[in-house]
Amino acid sequence: MTATPSGGRASRAEMPRLRSAPKIGPRRKYIQTALLVVCLANLLCPGPSRGENSSLRSPYEGAVERALRNFAPPSPTPSRGVILGGIVPHHDIALDMILRFYARVSSGRDVRRVWLFAPDHFRRARRAVAVCPSDWTLSAGTLRADGVGVESILKMRMVEARPDLFAAEHGVTIHIPLIRRFLPDATVVPIVLRPDMPDMALLRLRNGLKHLIRDGDLIILSMDLSHYRTPEGLASEDIRTLRVLSEMSPLKTARIDADASRAAALVLLLLKDMGASRGEVMEHADSSSILGRRVESGTSYATLIYSSAPD
Repeated sequence: MTATPSGGRASRAEMPRLRSAPKIGPRRKYIQTALLVVCLANLLCPGPSRGENSSLRSPYEGAVERALRNFAPPSPTPSRGVILGGIVPHHDIALDMILRFYARVSSGRDVRRVWLFAPDHFRRARRAVAVCPSDWTLSAGTLRADGVGVESILKMRMVEARPDLFAAEHGVTIHIPLIRRFLPDATVVPIVLRPDMPDMALLRLRNGLKHLIRDGDLIILSMDLSHYRTPEGLASEDIRTLRVLSEMSPLKTARIDADASRAAALVLLLLKDMGASRGEVMEHADSSSILGRRVESGTSYATLIYSSAPD
């Protein structure tokens, strides 16, 4: 007999019986062991971190390859110092200008790493800055992401890894096959900046990047100039824009009519840190001059080169 909660006695026959644990057969033991092994493997050897994935492709590769077949490189232009970087368009209407830019910056220079800056056209970045950790698969070979550069800037809280963003960002994808063709030994660090990036965040990014840039690095800003204007309107806006860019006045970039003014401020600061003092305008054009007919709502483009001071 056993005491009940009410104080009475209950016989063993009235007490609820506890079910004994079922016996585990060999098959179930095998499954449990396999699941345990998988769990341990995931803990000890984690997969890729969030934001990383397989290599990407550029939708512009075919257009670039076709343009290269008919491309006649211009005669080499002697530079008065080492080319440190430049500004180049990203609309494919200006592809011939873009090709001539890459022919110039690749002439006589051993570039080991390219820092490619572009605007976040569609404001898809959740943070102020996004970087691409993925490699790029091309017919000319793989363009590798620079692991050291990517991992270093990802330590900054304002930066996120977003390969999905870059796969659809034309400010970057048009340049990928060109970097691989003209700078075959270089790795790349593609970076986009949101247009509403705060000043303090931009300065923190500049301070972090200037300690990472070394000899053999090249800075490229992917930027188109004024949009949706008549040829006269484009020319008027570009007078001010080209003065700011050639005179390297980062504090005045907020006044320029261009699609990457925040990235322009950052790039001009970095180029100054590298020793550049002035930009050289290679070419300047607009939709009308490229197409050979008047375009009432067009875009303007320019290529600029920044070099170190001559010895």
